[in-house]
Amino acid sequence: MMQRRTEMNSFPTYRPPASFRLAVAMAIVMGLSITWGTTPTLAQATPTPKQLMEMIQAQQKQLDGLKAALLKSQRQAEAAASKSSLLDKVQVGGVVEVEATSTSGFDGTDSSDIALATVEVFVDAQLHDYLSTHVQVIYEDEGDTINFDEAFATVGNTEKFPLYLTFGKGPMPFGGQGGGFDTDISSDPLTKNLGELKEAAVELGAVHEGLTVRGYIYNGDTQQDGSGDLIDQFGLAAAYSGEVKGAAFNLGASYINNIADSDGLTALTTVGTSLVDYVAGIDVHGDLSVNNFTFRAGYMTALDSFVSTEVAFNGLGAKPMAWHVDAAYTTEVLGKETVFAVTMQGTDEALALSLPETRYGVAVTVGIVENFAVTAEYLHDEDYGTVDGGTGESGNTATLKLAAEF
Repeated sequence: MMQRRTEMNSFPTYRPPASFRLAVAMAIVMGLSITWGTTPTLAQATPTPKQLMEMIQAQQKQLDGLKAALLKSQRQAEAAASKSSLLDKVQVGGVVEVEATSTSGFDGTDSSDIALATVEVFVDAQLHDYLSTHVQVIYEDEGDTINFDEAFATVGNTEKFPLYLTFGKGPMPFGGQGGGFDTDISSDPLTKNLGELKEAAVELGAVHEGLTVRGYIYNGDTQQDGSGDLIDQFGLAAAYSGEVKGAAFNLGASYINNIADSDGLTALTTVGTSLVDYVAGIDVHGDLSVNNFTFRAGYMTALDSFVSTEVAFNGLGAKPMAWHVDAAYTTEVLGKETVFAVTMQGTDEALALSLPETRYGVAVTVGIVENFAVTAEYLHDEDYGTVDGGTGESGNTATLKLAAEF
């Protein structure tokens, strides 16, 4: 009976890389070509040691050349891949807005204008799974200036770990970043006019299953009398988003220990940079989306009154407050996405900020083509009464906005 032969050597056979095998094959072919052309046949003579050495040196030169070419190709491929990888990490975008307005003021004067309302450019970079940056430059017609509006970095990845750290200049999570300033009309809600602020700050936050909690500290433009220029201003914010039976919702609340540091209040010459005491503020807001309908609401107020020399109302210290309620319906008209929106808004003791006591508005936004939309908006404002220091009159503003995003 024949027995099956047993392989004595069970080690795996080494197989060189394809690039190396190709280089060796080409070198052998070239070497044979050299040998054929320069070496006598066996029938004539056997190569001398000197001839053999010359053949080996020629083949070595061929191998060195192939190796250099392979290394060059490899470096070029790595450089191209590195460049492509960097571009994949960076996102550039922005918006250009032009507005044509016609206004009838509380004093009865009429005006109209066409303005380059906003030019905004941002650069976002995802430099690492746990590091991202955001830089935003903005031009606004008011003041005719270009500013580094936002510039901050975030360390963390909330998809893998709930905690994150953000540092730099950006919008504080008082009302705005939690969705409290979102709206479907063209103009900002009155709550944003009262409470929006952007500062250089350090923020620590956590995200888990729809719940977001945030805390931040910063050194604001205003300080308490005699306290020095200190990092003594802070805020807290919390928001929860989810979905129930097809309805998406978001609820949020925030607190700040010095609402006077908001952009709207610090712009008042009566506020100045020195306050008798910090005046805290709170905000609550929410939105609900059901089918094609979206409802939004927000409320913001100071928790105490300012002294009358800082922010006054009717001869006394003011305790400013603002609120808004919006509703929107999204549908298609002639094949174009169209949003119909209405808003009701109001303020209390906010005359010093040049805000109306009551506002009603409607807006229609049509997406003409991708990334280009036209919005027509009409606002009716009612001023504070004469007993409160206002005019008691009403005013109207009609706006046509063209917005292109990129």
